[in-house]
Amino acid sequence: MAAPDLALRVASACLFVPLVLASSWFGGLALFALVIIIVGRGSWEFYQLAAAAGHRPAAKSGILLCLGWTLCLQFDTSGHWLLPLAVCATAIAFLASLRPDASGYLTNAAITVGGFVYVGILGSTPLLIVRHAVERQWPEPTFILLILFASIWITDTAAYLCGHYFGNRKLVPGISPGKTVVGFVAGAVAALMPLALHEFVPLSLAELGGLLLLVGIVGQVGDIVESAIKRDAGVKDAPALIPGHGGMLDRFDSYLFAFPLCYVYLTIVGAN
Repeated sequence: MAAPDLALRVASACLFVPLVLASSWFGGLALFALVIIIVGRGSWEFYQLAAAAGHRPAAKSGILLCLGWTLCLQFDTSGHWLLPLAVCATAIAFLASLRPDASGYLTNAAITVGGFVYVGILGSTPLLIVRHAVERQWPEPTFILLILFASIWITDTAAYLCGHYFGNRKLVPGISPGKTVVGFVAGAVAALMPLALHEFVPLSLAELGGLLLLVGIVGQVGDIVESAIKRDAGVKDAPALIPGHGGMLDRFDSYLFAFPLCYVYLTIVGAN
């Protein structure tokens, strides 16, 4: 990475990292605003990538479905409407993808639904994580989000640096040539660093360790998945938003896999 690019990335990170952490810490409408921005912009980028690959998904409907799902998560605290909404959203996506010409319909409908699932459902799970913590009366229910974000960013940094300086064997060269086996392992190990904060969440050291290891693994898988989407679309980065960092999907690709799996993990641990 060239020095000017690195300096731009650092300068941008100094702005958006505190904003993300502050929104996560305050929770409530601040967290909702963060999530709705990620989901709204991320879904737009997803459908732009699909269009760049020559597909014709129902982009406007897909974006509205993503935003509607996020709104439902925020304000339907009972969760009773989530399954009906998912069923209706799927049907709407198939209907909205209809064109006078049926050519490419199946692909376009699948992409429309895929964007709703990938960005809308997966991208809004921080709201579920906080709800889970509140229901179990955690002293600081939003602190877990700070730990998860820290683990994701530490993973990305360690994977990049160790892969750049020590990695030779490529992990998935056909999808992401920059990813190395050494970088992947280093990222998964480095993800455990926030274990030092285990006293701030009502999880045992082993439970938090399992959670962070999950972040270190599936977060990097999320990065690979987004790289596959971009490679299929024939572009290097999602539509640019953050100087030096590419688009929203480029910055939150790990988030889209890490947070949903962490929610499932916390639900299982909380049930024991």
